[in-house]
Amino acid sequence: MSRDYFNAAAADWDTPVRVERAQKIAEVIRREVRLAPEAVVADYGSGTGLIAAALAPHVARVVALDNAANMLAVLADKCRAGGIANIETRLCDIETDSFAAPFCDVFVSSLVLHHLRSPERYAAAAWQALRPGGVAAVIDLDCEGGDFHTGHDEVHHHGFERAALVQVFVEAGFARPSVRTALTIRKLGRAGVERDFTLFILQARKG
Repeated sequence: MSRDYFNAAAADWDTPVRVERAQKIAEVIRREVRLAPEAVVADYGSGTGLIAAALAPHVARVVALDNAANMLAVLADKCRAGGIANIETRLCDIETDSFAAPFCDVFVSSLVLHHLRSPERYAAAAWQALRPGGVAAVIDLDCEGGDFHTGHDEVHHHGFERAALVQVFVEAGFARPSVRTALTIRKLGRAGVERDFTLFILQARKG
């Protein structure tokens, strides 16, 4: 996942389109995942915290994880300006870092997994981060043929085949993975034509 691209994009990341999309995704997470008021949520690839800020009022704490320091700096500024006290920012690259001990009850990511080289590495890291009984909740693209991204090329997967991704989480040790359609995004694709892209939510519990 490219630090350079996301560091450069941080200052202008919160476009109206991204803000609206994040609100919809946060609604899906709140609807589909049982977020206890005492829960600690880790949001990997949190960026400027659009999802983290939407979840923070519903849980005890959100740990915003990202490998782009500038993204986390924008989020920290937002928290100071908005008086948000229960979001912690933490610089983290899931492809190279390990979690020494479990620290969260829910591990979420939104449109992040397709930017990572190894879904297997992601699943293993989520397992490390979660306490027993915790849930990984991944929102990402169904297979889409490479049309979703019109700008940069820091993409390693043009969406995912659902059954194959479920198997990745099973092999990482998770029990009872489930996957369902989360929402549909309509946007201009790389080919210059508007089309629909479906997003799924995969949930897997650490037994």
